[in-house]
Amino acid sequence: MGDTGVIQFGRYELLERLGSGGMAEVYRARYPAAPGVSKSVVIKRVLGHFAENPTFAEMFLDEARICVGLSHGNIVQVFDFGQVEDEYFLAMEWVDGQPLSLVLKRSKEKGLPWLPAPIAVGIAIDLCRGLHYAHTLSDEHDEPLGLVHRDVSPDNILLSYEGETKLSDFGIAKARMAGRVNTEAGVVKGKFQYFSPEQARGEEVDARSDVYAVGVVLFQMLCGQRPTSGTELEVMFQAQQGRLIPARQLNPSLDEALVEILERALMASRDARYRSAEALQQSLSDWLGTNAPRFPTHLRKHLVRWLFQEELSTRKRFVEPPPVFLTHLESWRVRPAPEPEERPTTPDLEALPLSSQETQPATPMLDERPGLQEIRAQVDVPFPPPKRREPAPAPNPLPGEPPWRRPITRITVLLGLVMVGVFLVMVARVPGPRIIQLTSTPSGAQVYLNGVKAGVTPMPFSSEAHGGVRHIELRLVGYERWETWLSRSSDVTNLSATLVPLASIDPKRRSQGTGD
Repeated sequence: MGDTGVIQFGRYELLERLGSGGMAEVYRARYPAAPGVSKSVVIKRVLGHFAENPTFAEMFLDEARICVGLSHGNIVQVFDFGQVEDEYFLAMEWVDGQPLSLVLKRSKEKGLPWLPAPIAVGIAIDLCRGLHYAHTLSDEHDEPLGLVHRDVSPDNILLSYEGETKLSDFGIAKARMAGRVNTEAGVVKGKFQYFSPEQARGEEVDARSDVYAVGVVLFQMLCGQRPTSGTELEVMFQAQQGRLIPARQLNPSLDEALVEILERALMASRDARYRSAEALQQSLSDWLGTNAPRFPTHLRKHLVRWLFQEELSTRKRFVEPPPVFLTHLESWRVRPAPEPEERPTTPDLEALPLSSQETQPATPMLDERPGLQEIRAQVDVPFPPPKRREPAPAPNPLPGEPPWRRPITRITVLLGLVMVGVFLVMVARVPGPRIIQLTSTPSGAQVYLNGVKAGVTPMPFSSEAHGGVRHIELRLVGYERWETWLSRSSDVTNLSATLVPLASIDPKRRSQGTGD
């Protein structure tokens, strides 16, 4: 950046290149507000091939104008936008911290395969707060702006060293995708894993698409990976079919109530999902209040600081975490399986068959632990030959004794029978497929199972329909919409719904279902 390391870019001074994304190069910059007074900002310089696309340029400016008006503690503030010569740019709030993508990567490197549930849920709650603010924002004429982020992903979620959660690039994803239409078939590379099914199909999106993306991010924080895997087409297909990896398959310690919140946020049909980010936020807040009411909220900032202590140390900003954090940290670590007893560096002659003992020379075996061979080669010190141990007499099977009568074999068989018994008991406890009779008063209501139209009441349906029915909704003209959820452990066989006429709805009243 020249001799001084500073590049003048319009009224801003670019101090350090932070990286390059799909749309822009990112710089840490400074805005000299007055002599001796400056403000730290982030400058995004839009890449050239985007700026040459007139569709992108028009949409970018329109979206940027809206983003400048966003002001919320969980959204990265956009201060300025425009052009410097032929380059479009955004001037944004400087968040002193790290993107969630790097936090998750560093966590795994330091022995945390996933984030602690209270911290992950707290981050998701903050995201929902920012999203709901933007989703419900109106213009000066009180007309809804209809803002949708479209690109909620770990790269766009910033965690500050003070424990804040900030969502960046709000409103810019639409312009970014428009800019890629001619070059990459309208697909944002690396982000399709967070697309809602309707977004993947190219349909118009709404707030519920962002809810789905928050669900994917929360799943990743809680389980260490996303709920889909494979190629782009495979991921899209899995999302649209609702064929997601079960969360507890990856993290068995997850609470069932939290799993149900995840599943509802990740429903393939947007009608079966939470209807707003605020609704998802409320469910997560209720879970947090019930399951971790005394969890210290300041542990989030200490976790981020601990993960990036090397970076903070170079800036002389690292502070030793408090004892309460270190205590929690030990409980968060997933401990590796205990290693077998230290084996000698020579072959265990007692474990070898007699034929091997007779034919193998008494020479030392190199220890297989990584690096030990190199150490031995460097010091060039001969190791003494191993002492041969006399084999202990092993009990021989009785003549003619069948293998299954031998002690070790009998123990193996018994253990196998015990495991089979445990498995059968567990299977017996899991409710199997069943037919559920659904009725309504009045009858003739349209039935939606997991958001898919399935018929009209009265009607029977299988609990395994549509990949396992979780969400049931009834719609009838002139009546309030009715819905209910089935838990995994539910053994209900009859559902009866009393629909409430629209003219008699009490605003404080909610329709309820009965099951027996």
